[in-house]
Formats: sequence, C-alpha cells, structure tokens
Amino acid sequence: MKFEWFVASRYLQSRRKQSFISIISIISIVGVSLGVATVILVIAVLDGVEHGLRDRFLANEAHIVLRMIDHSFFGNYQDRIEQITEIDGVVAASPVVYSQMGVFQTGSEGITDTIYIKGIDLTQEEKVTGFSQYVNGSIDFQTSPLIAEAELREQETITGGIVLGSRLAQRHGLTRGDVLRLVVKLVEDPGGFGSPMLLVDFSNFVVIGVYESELAVYDNRIGFIDYKTAQKLYSQVGKVNVLLVRLEDAETVSELSPVIEETAFSFMEMPITTTWLETHSALFAALKMEKMATVIIEALIILVAAFNIASTLIMTVMEKTRDVGTLRTLGATRGNIMRIFIIQGSVIGMLGTIAGTVLGLGLCWLLSTNILRPSPWIAIAVIGILILCQTIITFRRLIPTSKALKIGMVFFWTLTVCFVLYCLVKPISLKELGFSEIYQMNQLPIRVNWFFVGFINLLSFLICWLATIYPAWQASNLNPIEALQYE
Repeated sequence: MKFEWFVASRYLQSRRKQSFISIISIISIVGVSLGVATVILVIAVLDGVEHGLRDRFLANEAHIVLRMIDHSFFGNYQDRIEQITEIDGVVAASPVVYSQMGVFQTGSEGITDTIYIKGIDLTQEEKVTGFSQYVNGSIDFQTSPLIAEAELREQETITGGIVLGSRLAQRHGLTRGDVLRLVVKLVEDPGGFGSPMLLVDFSNFVVIGVYESELAVYDNRIGFIDYKTAQKLYSQVGKVNVLLVRLEDAETVSELSPVIEETAFSFMEMPITTTWLETHSALFAALKMEKMATVIIEALIILVAAFNIASTLIMTVMEKTRDVGTLRTLGATRGNIMRIFIIQGSVIGMLGTIAGTVLGLGLCWLLSTNILRPSPWIAIAVIGILILCQTIITFRRLIPTSKALKIGMVFFWTLTVCFVLYCLVKPISLKELGFSEIYQMNQLPIRVNWFFVGFINLLSFLICWLATIYPAWQASNLNPIEALQYE
C-alpha cells in the first residue's frame, strides 16, 4: 500500500477521540447516497412515464391520420388505401368514419353526454391499431347474440353493437347487454305550422364489449361501431372521413407523411395530415423540460452533500495539524499531504456514490416488480427491534472491537435494512390514487436509463472530488514549524 493511501485509510477509521469526525464522515456518505439514489429514481420514473405514454400511444393509435380540411366525407377510400400501402415503410391503412354523437339515456329529458364514435373496418383496423387485443367481450358488431337478446327484451329496433371505452361505460353505468341510445343528428322538419322544427334522429346500440387501453383519452370518451353502420347513419354509403396509417418505424412520420398525403389525395381536395408526434408534442416537450429541471435540482442536492465532505476534511485538517507537521518534518512533500486528504474525501464520495447507486437501482426494482411481499407490519416490527437493539448498544456501549465483528455487524444491518425496504416498497397504483386519468396509466412505470446512471455516477464523483481540493490544498500549505511549535 502506498504511503498516501495508508495514511488516508487510517484517518477514515473510527477512534474514540475522533468519533465526532467519523460521524460527520458517515453523514457525508449518507448525504451523497441519498442524492444519487434520488436522482436515479426520479429520472427512472420520468423515463418510465415518457416511454410508457409513447408505447401506449403508438399501440392504440395510428401513426398518421389523414382527413379533409373541412372534415368532409370522400370516396374511393379502398383505392387510396392500396396506393398508401404500396409506399415503402407503410405497414397498413384503414378507413374510419369519425363523428360525435349525443347520449340520450332512458328517463332523461335531453342529451346527457356527448361521445366520439369511431366506425371501423375490423379487418383493416386490426392491422393499424390492434383493436381486438384491448376489448373485453365481443367485437361482432352485427352478429353478436347480445343484439338479438336486446331486441326481444326492449322491443325496439337495434342498429348494431357498440364497444365502449371502459371509463365511459363505467361513467354511464353500462355493462355488456345494455342498450345505449345515441342521438345521431337533428333533422329539420317544416311541420307546416310556421317555423321549422328540429326532430331528433335516434339509434339504439347494444354494448357488446368494453375497450380497456389504459389511456383515458380513449377509454373515457370513445365508442366503436361498424363503419358501414356509421356510413348509413350519416347517409354516406361508400364514403369515409378519416384514413389511418401505420408505419414500420414511428419515428419516420415526418419524412413519410408528405409522401402519403400526395399519393392518396390531390391538391384540390385540400387534405390535412396529422402525425402522432404533432398530436402529443406538447406533452413530450413538457416531460423533457421536467426531466432537465429534475437533473439540475438533483445535481444541486449532490453538491450540498459534497459540501459536507469539504467540511469533514476541513475539520480533519484542523484535528490532524500536529500529524501534518510531523509528516512534513519526516520528509513528506506538499503533494503527499494534498493527496492524503484528496484520497480521504474521494473515498467518502465514492462510497456514497456506490451506495446511492445500489439504493436507487434497488428501489427502482422494487417499484417495478409485482410479486407478493411480506406484510408491512413485519417491517414495522423489525424497525422496532432495530431501534431497541441500537438503544441497548448505545447505553451499554456494546461496541465491537475486532474488525471481523465490525464487518459482520455492518453486513447484518445492511441485510436488515434491505428486508425492511423489500416489505415496504411496492409498485404504486395510480388507479387507486386516482391519478390514472391524468397520467394515462394504471401503475407508475419505472425505466432505468443506464447511460444516465453512469453519467450521474461520474458527475457525483467529480463533484465530491472537487470538494476535496481546497481542504487538501490548505493542509499542504501548513507550516510544519507553526504546526509543532506548541507540541
């Protein structure tokens, strides 16, 4: 072992007369650990939310949406779809009749809600959005047995089946087999008695399934019906008003959207193209800004912890003034003295960084693992036993003397803390907390960014290393005569 490392390791070891400095060193390690663990955990949560939203958006919706500027209907949609699918990079396209209808519940005096209706072609929609994998129930819009049962029960004409978003069905108290009456449009009737009247055109649909995508934007306001039924409701047989397109790579929407638009529509038709990036640009920009702000704030937390290291070294220098003078008298150079204290502070920073990384990654794993855990009461009991043991050790001064026993005690306490965390830290259910509609998911997602973990480790160690320079420089400039003149 080199001279500087030997002296620095001796300074790091606890002695009864220097226990106060050792406690401050432990506090410095804990401070750095908490700072590193916090930043790793927060960034993992933000990355998890961003990628979770991105994956859900790309799984539940088309990458490109094509429509007319006035949202009007257009024909020849199958020819347009064939032209679109021939473009390199396009996976599939599907026709959609997209509209808004009013909900007229039995016993009410008027429209109680408005929902968006998406008329889809099941075969083509499946290739674009994977519709069926999110439906609990039937997707047979015209042949479901629930339709015939509802006609016999209600003694009314049923237009077809409808798949409702899970939150929408829950809000209106609807389950499979219930009838939902929709106001399709208002029809003007002269009446022959002066001013014209507006007559309501109703259509009855049977709830045949529930759509659960974990995205409130769909589950809270959209119902799905057969696109041919939607065409008849609006007297637009053979026409649609939206085309959905799915790409091989969702990141290529900016390059392919103009090509798709020019291929499927003429300039005179005045089409507009909307990509998934444009639809959710504000959300992802806000998440990115929040992530940057979090990194800056957490870096400041680590900086504050680094000041503890600097204060620890300053107190150590004051305590070791006589030792420094002796070492200088025996031939140690200023560089040797400076390296001793830099090593001491760097070891504290390194231990804190490693412990914080392990703690942060451990918490990420616990928050993302859905397995059965022991009861939290067991953890509370263990904490109580720990406090009792620590109290007995403190008052009776049962401090281990041998190095092996000290290492064993550290290992025991570490395992105990890990067990307590294992019992207490569980995945966070946003649905139970009532935040699932805000964050568009039922459970708080965790995604570890390994590049950022490496970056924060380097940043933490660099900050801690810089905090050691001034105290080490001060120690190296001590005059050995002044340091020893009162000894």
